[in-house]
Amino acid sequence: IKEGGALPPPSGVCAAGAAAKPDGARRRWLRVVPLLALAAGAAVAAVGYGASVGSDVKLHIGKPFVMGIIALFDLKVDQITLRDTKKWPDPKVNLVAFDLLMDVHMDLLFFGAQATLGSAEFNLAFGGERFGTLHSLPCPLGGGGKIKTKIAGTLVVDDLAVFRKVARAVVTEDELHVELYTILAVELRGADHGICRTDVQTCKTKGTLRIPDVPFAKSVVLRGARSFGIEFRDMLVLDQNSTEPAGDALITIDVRVNNPSSFVMRDLGAVQVDVYTDKSGCARKEFKGPREGKSAAKECLQRLATHDTDARPTPEHSLGVKFAEVQTETDFWLARSPDNDWFRVKGKLAVPPREHDLVSTADVFNHFLTSRDTPLIARVAAVPSHPFYEAAATGLALRVGLPGMGPGDHDIIQKVYIDLNIPVATVTLLNPFNGGSLEQYMHIALRNPLDAELYVHGLAARILYNDVHVGTVSLPELNEHEAIVLPPSATFVTARQYPVLLHAANVADLLKLLKQISPPPVGEGSAMINLDARIAARVGGVEPTLVYRQSNVTCLLESSLLGVKLHENFVAEESGNDSSSDYLEEGASS
Repeated sequence: IKEGGALPPPSGVCAAGAAAKPDGARRRWLRVVPLLALAAGAAVAAVGYGASVGSDVKLHIGKPFVMGIIALFDLKVDQITLRDTKKWPDPKVNLVAFDLLMDVHMDLLFFGAQATLGSAEFNLAFGGERFGTLHSLPCPLGGGGKIKTKIAGTLVVDDLAVFRKVARAVVTEDELHVELYTILAVELRGADHGICRTDVQTCKTKGTLRIPDVPFAKSVVLRGARSFGIEFRDMLVLDQNSTEPAGDALITIDVRVNNPSSFVMRDLGAVQVDVYTDKSGCARKEFKGPREGKSAAKECLQRLATHDTDARPTPEHSLGVKFAEVQTETDFWLARSPDNDWFRVKGKLAVPPREHDLVSTADVFNHFLTSRDTPLIARVAAVPSHPFYEAAATGLALRVGLPGMGPGDHDIIQKVYIDLNIPVATVTLLNPFNGGSLEQYMHIALRNPLDAELYVHGLAARILYNDVHVGTVSLPELNEHEAIVLPPSATFVTARQYPVLLHAANVADLLKLLKQISPPPVGEGSAMINLDARIAARVGGVEPTLVYRQSNVTCLLESSLLGVKLHENFVAEESGNDSSSDYLEEGASS
């Protein structure tokens, strides 16, 4: 069939690929047309069409035949790999570009010859809005049938507003549709240029034929990342050189990004991320205590991870207080995998010095120290390594949960040693004119559960014994001589005494406490108390007020300090922390 010599196809054949899908009967008829053309061509070859050429029968396949195949074949995108481009563009040009490689599956009718899609400029659109051009290289199609091939080229974005819509759909949706349209050329090659896959007669054809002006229009389905499913773990705050106690510190967080999308993102480089608190339904009002708080946080995160967009606030509208600024390593890239490896981001705590912001930041530390998950939002601040990712990702916000510290005792106050004479105190409490209260002093055994220096400059606490209020510590502000500097992971007893007020609504409750801390055989020598504490602290240059219960704090008499090393300057010795702990145990047993 010579080009231009075939009967015109039924109305709408070429437009079908670019516009609405035809109904079932019409689609079957459209698929029959190229088959009829192919059968006719094979028949002509069999009866010796072109005998003047002899054995060198030339390839003559009409444009309608090729157009029908191109219009009707199925295209499935398996993976898209993005790489930095070194040849585009001029920095002065307001365009962004990236090299792109698509792994695709195609299901075509047989051409009767080897075929190649010529290089072309594909117009790309999303939701009916054009956003760029794919400058593609030639793509081999083989002889047709079910094939796996690659489409390579350079993606140039010229409408950043629409491109950002595409980027957000890639990040948040399950799938998205992108439209491709171009006019290209198809090159067909005979047996002397490749293996023919139809009958013997057709395979006698030789030579090449280039068919220009073939419309190509497809809507491809791409898998989205479903918000990537970002995971945090193992947050560390590490000291850096600072001129003040508990000054600037380095924060590190281990991160894993699950990427179920169609995209492999190479050459991302150092991605800068701001970490915010979440002011949506996962705020601290849902976490009323350590027990219910941990499950409440997880349930809240699971609820917000659902894909019912009408039932949840967007992360962009849930940004609370900036908590930290971190970034990836310079060689960072993102594989396409539901289970990527963990990597580490580093940065610093970055909290504005406003009371409201410090309260929100304190919630993060409170949850962390009490082994509760904290809902956070990670927002991409910049991708300075390349304008393509910069345009696509800047401003994207994703929810993530920060796990608390692992199981164990993470209380700061470990023991209290009260300077008390039991017989005198008992008589005082029984005196009806005394009011049932005692003003005493105590030493405090402290432990720093963090890996960074902790500076305590205020302390207030309600003392509970058998869940009954029996005393108060009120030190709202400690001066520079009274403040306590706790080195990383240190444990020690303060040499300075701090005031404590023992009082109870029922004096009998306080007398029970005094009896239990009395030395044997009168009492047990110690008692367990709880402290509902507010600890004004500084860590990493940030000053949160840590509000959480100090559970099972050991209460002893000051006489138990015999043999315990006291730290006059509130700095643990360089020999380590275990020695201080050993002294405490010896003193307690004495």
